[in-house]
Amino acid sequence: MSFKTISLSLSIFAASTIGLLASTTTVQAQNKAVQRPTIATVKSIVNGDIMCYVNLVDNKGKQYNSLGASFDLCANEKTFLNKKVRLFYSRVSVNDCQSAEPCGKSRLETLITKMQVIR
Repeated sequence: MSFKTISLSLSIFAASTIGLLASTTTVQAQNKAVQRPTIATVKSIVNGDIMCYVNLVDNKGKQYNSLGASFDLCANEKTFLNKKVRLFYSRVSVNDCQSAEPCGKSRLETLITKMQVIR
């Protein structure tokens, strides 16, 4: 076996190992469970290009910023702002574009689809 063959084999092995490590990290990141509150106080509601964004604080004081929500919740901002709410989530298809203009691409996101004021 020549020196060139050995170095080529080592290069291929190193590249495949790096690729394997990179794909494992990606899979681990995708499988990480996202914590979403079920009861929290609404601190702000902002209308975005592809969804509504809600900032919340739970009973323990933990902040949740820019959680995605359906547009109809933004339309009812005054109903929920600074109120304690029960949150309901659903998987929803959203536009996967850089703006509100349709581009033919979409992705599934877990959004807040309903908020119920708790008295």
